[in-house]
Amino acid sequence: DAHDLFTRTFNPAFFQRDSTVQSRQRQMASQVLSEFAQKHNSPRLATLAYKVKLDAFERVKKAIDDMVAQLLQEKEAEIKHKDFCVDEFNTNQLQTEKKEREKEDLTAKIEDLEGTIKELTEAIDGLKAEIAEMQVQLKRAGEDREKQNKEFQTTVTDQRETQKLLEAALRVLQDFYGDKAAPATALMQQEPAGPPPPAGFEEYQKNASSGGVMSMIEQIIADAKAMEGEAIRAEEDSQKAYEDFVKETNASIEAKSKDIVNKSEEKA
Repeated sequence: DAHDLFTRTFNPAFFQRDSTVQSRQRQMASQVLSEFAQKHNSPRLATLAYKVKLDAFERVKKAIDDMVAQLLQEKEAEIKHKDFCVDEFNTNQLQTEKKEREKEDLTAKIEDLEGTIKELTEAIDGLKAEIAEMQVQLKRAGEDREKQNKEFQTTVTDQRETQKLLEAALRVLQDFYGDKAAPATALMQQEPAGPPPPAGFEEYQKNASSGGVMSMIEQIIADAKAMEGEAIRAEEDSQKAYEDFVKETNASIEAKSKDIVNKSEEKA
């Protein structure tokens, strides 16, 4: 712009006139330069305006050409600098957009990881709670099994003692009544008929009474043996069920413990 202004203002044809015209032109040039310098606050143009007013036109022309050349160089440098700044701005803009996308991706990934960690933490806590509950159930099952076994021991002991005592009583009765007990038992099952009983009727009643007692004792002994057998079978079933429960529960605890380890490693 400055070069165009100077070219329009200082046409070389002006300087081919006589010295009076040149002097007037220098005055005009000096005034234009001064005004331009004041308008644009340019110390260099102010200095040049002063030189135009004092120096010969050739020196002024050279100074103007030098200044125009310098301005053109500065303009070219400014254009290059502007282009550089535009390129840098565009590059920065692209890098900023790229970083923003990376930031969004990382934020989404962090949110996913946080969600995964939360799920793993809840799963681990749930597994620990299940293991703790199974351990409690194992303890209770052990206590129940111990209680059942004590009851079994008591039942078997009572039934065996009952059998022992009744068998001893039965032997005493058998020794006392001998073989009379058997026919007496058969006679008890028949209704009396015919004439009054003979003189030995008192002994007959004793034998019949003894037969009923012995039969009752034998039945009690049989019932005690049956109860002992049932208690033994129930104990065996209870023990097997307890052992199966312990085995399955321990296997489940082991599996859940491994699951906790895997989830803890995944969480880390």
